[in-house]
Amino acid sequence: MKLPLALALAVSWLFSVDSYCQSRLQTVHSARKEQAAHEAAKQGLLRALEQDSNNKKALFELGRLMVEDGDFASAAPLFQEYVVISPVEPGAWAYLLRCAVGQHDAAEVAEAQRQIEQLAPANLALHVQAACWLAGSGIPEVTGREFELAMSLAPKQTRSGALWYSRLGQCYEGAQDPNRAARAFQAAIDLDPDTEAHYFRLAHLLAREGKVGPASEIMGSAVAHFPRSVRTRVEAGNIELEAGNPERALEKQQQAASLNPKSPGVLLLLGRIQLIQRRYPEAIATLEQAAKLAPADAGIHFYAGQAWMKTEQGTERAIEHFKRSLKLDPNRASTYYWLGSLYFHRDHDYRVAVQYLEQAVARAAELEGAHQMLIHAYKRLGAGANAAAAPRRYEEMVHQRAKVEPPE
Repeated sequence: MKLPLALALAVSWLFSVDSYCQSRLQTVHSARKEQAAHEAAKQGLLRALEQDSNNKKALFELGRLMVEDGDFASAAPLFQEYVVISPVEPGAWAYLLRCAVGQHDAAEVAEAQRQIEQLAPANLALHVQAACWLAGSGIPEVTGREFELAMSLAPKQTRSGALWYSRLGQCYEGAQDPNRAARAFQAAIDLDPDTEAHYFRLAHLLAREGKVGPASEIMGSAVAHFPRSVRTRVEAGNIELEAGNPERALEKQQQAASLNPKSPGVLLLLGRIQLIQRRYPEAIATLEQAAKLAPADAGIHFYAGQAWMKTEQGTERAIEHFKRSLKLDPNRASTYYWLGSLYFHRDHDYRVAVQYLEQAVARAAELEGAHQMLIHAYKRLGAGANAAAAPRRYEEMVHQRAKVEPPE
């Protein structure tokens, strides 16, 4: 029986959100259970293949688990065996493409892409997944071909296809390919103009690329489409703030406040504007009010930490808010950076500063300030070897990042 393509691809474009009330111990325990189940599944599939080396389901599932582990060298032979048995299964060729990308084998990538195109020319899910796997691969010709194939399917899609194009845009945004990301986000808007998030993603992307006018136009169309949406006006204000227009951001904030003055998002936007305008006592009051209304919002605590940090006596409160933000969102590199900065400059606790700064540079290689501060912290601790190695690590990370960024 042919393995269903949806299961074969195991596409996961829906992002799960951890419960804020779950303790760290429960999270670790759950991860260990999942890992044990993962390993048990692999052992069971290996036993199945010992009994029948042509067991298609076992070949496919074991290969998929190997891909999840990042073990592309072990996964590729399994999928190669699979396509010998079933050469017309596009899902297997898609995983072969993933393995080839993981092993930087351009020839195998091209062959797998050719097979996918031939076997499933109109399968949007398959082409979006393949295009995402190719994003940032450093194989421009095949990447461009697969992306264009996915985009060519847009006119034939219904509204539900917008989610795939939003996913595609996020893949290329993460791969530092803003032109392709913008095209995908625009396709999502065209297919489903009634979902606010599509407008937000495109506008934020354009604003980060310095395209302030187009970003404002996108948010203007969103405001017109959602005239009673507080969220849309807040996001429009955020876009203006990112573009360096605090006065226009304040206009959007006031419009949002007229609809719901107690909205945490409205207060957060106002607090950020006050921060930009160096009205620190007002920013603190605004952001503390927002934190009381939305205590589980990591962003509010992050900006509250920044506001307190701007005052002479606010170090402890800043640290409290930054740590709270980290518990809620442990992936924001700038939170680690500002915590490291406070421990370095205010508390002169260089050992703790190093712990946070290392986390910052591990998550965002482009944070040059964090690298420089980390070097100074190492020196203060007498860790000369680490201080000497840090610049080399920074150069290596920047060089590695440049290698995977696709050309304009």
